[in-house]
Amino acid sequence: MGDMSLSHDPAMNDDAGREPPQPSVELPLADRGVQWRELHPGDLHALSNLIARIEARDNPPYRTSREEVEEMLSEASDWFGIAAFASRGMARGEMVAFMQMVVRQTGNIECLCQGGVDPRFRRIGLGGALVQWQTDAARHVLSLTPYAGQAGCVVTNVDPGNEELEDHLKRLGYHWSRTYYELRAELSDLPPAPDLGSYLRIEEWGPQWEDATRRAANRLNEQEWGRPLTEEQWLMGRTAFVPEWSFVAVDYRGDRPKVAGFLLASRYEQDWAALGWKEGYIDQMGVLADWRHAAVVDALIIATMHAQNRDGMERVGTGLGSANQSSALAVYESLGFRVVGQTRLYALDI
Repeated sequence: MGDMSLSHDPAMNDDAGREPPQPSVELPLADRGVQWRELHPGDLHALSNLIARIEARDNPPYRTSREEVEEMLSEASDWFGIAAFASRGMARGEMVAFMQMVVRQTGNIECLCQGGVDPRFRRIGLGGALVQWQTDAARHVLSLTPYAGQAGCVVTNVDPGNEELEDHLKRLGYHWSRTYYELRAELSDLPPAPDLGSYLRIEEWGPQWEDATRRAANRLNEQEWGRPLTEEQWLMGRTAFVPEWSFVAVDYRGDRPKVAGFLLASRYEQDWAALGWKEGYIDQMGVLADWRHAAVVDALIIATMHAQNRDGMERVGTGLGSANQSSALAVYESLGFRVVGQTRLYALDI
């Protein structure tokens, strides 16, 4: 069992900073040569090393930076988790497995899980123990105030080829809920920018657009999920953010400019060795309904393609969920993007 999402002294860290909320669920049994305990923000070094070992063995088309792991363990998310540490042998004291659960309110209550097992400790039951724990923990969390009585689910992403994880999930009643597609385009022979008319402009990202863009994103988020993002949630995931590759579509009609759409792009340099080329990534994009007829989507994507090409990027990638695949995929394909991979989301309604 490898990366489940994706993605040292085993004593408790009393000075670890934030104390994640822990559900009252028993830890897995302390057998198979490991000891279990709660995951803490002070585990940054141990978790970074574990994820690096997992990715070195499984060789996914990305690498997780220390900054990304630090964000995983930050106070900005409502999360908790467990970790296993080797109790004997050459690896004694090393973190060899982990599971993190992030509780999100996206209309329903969603417990999003990610985890993994050190390649040296696979096929001894740790993966199954993690999946069982996440399922029990999610059930307990959804029984607590303020979640009790609300619809909820626990979800896990499964990368291609991870049949062992799929088997564990299916045995516990999880079902294939959604597919996420990875898209990529060559940054050569780029399309020209479309004509947006006299009142719509594509502006480079700047701090002056931050609040207006968050409000626009919240309008989209409320339509899809029924819940707005806080300012702290909106700023998450910016460890590799590149303002020069990010753009805002602005409608200048009237006295006050209005944000019609936005695109946020990032530079994940740690992925380039695994990929074999330099690639930028479109992390977030949204266009409000009133402007979807005006080629704003095309204009935002083309703007970042040209900006990334000027900075020496060879390709650009992005992700797309199956829920909005049909119309969005057609736009991306018209601009030279092709599907290069997919991840399955498995869910269990609770």
